[in-house]
Amino acid sequence: MPAWLLTLTLAISVSGMQTWFKLVSREPDPATGSRHALTLDDAVFWIDWVVTAVSALFLFLLGAAQDNKPIGTSYVFAALVALVLGGMVLPYAFRILCYDGTGKIKSWVHVAIADAVGLLVLFACVAAGVKTYGA
Repeated sequence: MPAWLLTLTLAISVSGMQTWFKLVSREPDPATGSRHALTLDDAVFWIDWVVTAVSALFLFLLGAAQDNKPIGTSYVFAALVALVLGGMVLPYAFRILCYDGTGKIKSWVHVAIADAVGLLVLFACVAAGVKTYGA
């Protein structure tokens, strides 16, 4: 199975389990008449995906270093870009673009955009890690 397909399958599976756990563990509010307690914010997975991406890339690089495999400068640069982008730039950019003043995500479009960017970071980190450490 290609690394990108395995990554996508794992990301969707974990997100699905996370949503299921939220669904069954929360009591719905009787005042709203809703049958569940899920909110729009429960569809936000970009945070999990970016943290997983950066962690996986650094683990790939660490594994390659321990196995005495050469690590190209471009992969070290990719790790630094992923760390800076995922850990510093994206949270502030999303706070400005996707969230309102109360900390709630604005709409489904904003959820889709944020999650798509998070998934792209995850794909990029896994691709760089696989090329560094091997499949």
